[in-house]
Amino acid sequence: MRARATSTALVGGALLLILGGPISCAPVLEAIPVDPGADFAAHAAHLGLVVDEMLGASPAVLVPAGWQSWTGGPRFLLQANDKTIAALWFPKFDKMIVRRTADPQAALIGEVDAAWKDGAIRLTLKPAEGAPFQTGAFDRIDGRMGTAALGPLVYSVLDVRGVYLAELRDAQGGRAGWLRTQISPHQAAPHIYDGVLPASLNGPLATAAIAILDSDVKYIEDHAVNVYLGN
Repeated sequence: MRARATSTALVGGALLLILGGPISCAPVLEAIPVDPGADFAAHAAHLGLVVDEMLGASPAVLVPAGWQSWTGGPRFLLQANDKTIAALWFPKFDKMIVRRTADPQAALIGEVDAAWKDGAIRLTLKPAEGAPFQTGAFDRIDGRMGTAALGPLVYSVLDVRGVYLAELRDAQGGRAGWLRTQISPHQAAPHIYDGVLPASLNGPLATAAIAILDSDVKYIEDHAVNVYLGN
């Protein structure tokens, strides 16, 4: 494992990333270890979604766009070194649109669609140039008891904890990479995401996919029984 320094950070419409007020400056967040076998990595923090590793770019953070989201602008900005490198629109609970700037007419980077089949989330990543890629279900790979695939059909917060992996496949069904999520309060961050991705996805488009996935994980946790509260 290696640590990378970080720069300044849906189900039913419940997007649970920060939807607070305007951004004054991007926060500096602590780095967490990155698996050396991954070329994309991110983690959830209370100030936003931190991207610890992506190809061809500095570490970045996804933050709310503030007032811009109420005037037709993006819902989130992806920032690195205090500069916006992408903007994300969230027109529906199952879709993200990614552009190069906060201008609604800016060049399109791509789109991400989410779907739930047999209770398990799957993601389709569509770069503006090139064919789409699709994940399978995020299947449990840690051998623990609990839900077999990442989805809302859990009883308690204990059931969702663990390590899940989804294969990424190209338009012809060939294996093109993978995405993994690790969920536990007993690690460097409660939600850690990483993977190996094609260059056309590795960056803002992958960040959008993780934003949807993280919202789904938070929704699952918020609607499961919290055994520590006894409810």
